[in-house]
Amino acid sequence: MKKTVITALLALVCACGINASFAAIGYVDYGKVSTDYPLAKRYTAELDKKVAAIRTYTQAQDKKIAAAKTDAEKKAIGTESLKQLQLKQKDYVATRTRYENELTAKVVAAAEKVRVAKKLDIIIKKDSRVTGGVDCTLDVLNALK
Repeated sequence: MKKTVITALLALVCACGINASFAAIGYVDYGKVSTDYPLAKRYTAELDKKVAAIRTYTQAQDKKIAAAKTDAEKKAIGTESLKQLQLKQKDYVATRTRYENELTAKVVAAAEKVRVAKKLDIIIKKDSRVTGGVDCTLDVLNALK
């Protein structure tokens, strides 16, 4: 998906370059936004807690399996543990996807406000640019507040 978006953005940049002698291009350091935006920090912390809970659960189940006296008991614990682990992993993935989609929508909306205010033709991710452009990272962070 990221490759598709980047390809579309690059195609748009090329089209702007063909149709106009100057295209006003801004860029955003998405890594900085995701580490400095308070909501992104909160979501990262919540996801880290889910990962820690999965790790703790797995370690506890490993101890239960090791303490089991029969192979049947070990198998039963292992089967139930696997089911629970799969549920926890699905919950993690669903939560992460929801958070990523929400953050992306907010960043795109903030970038659009900045683009219009600065009269830019396009704002791309910093990683997509080779050289030049206007750094809009702080403006986008301010628009997110």
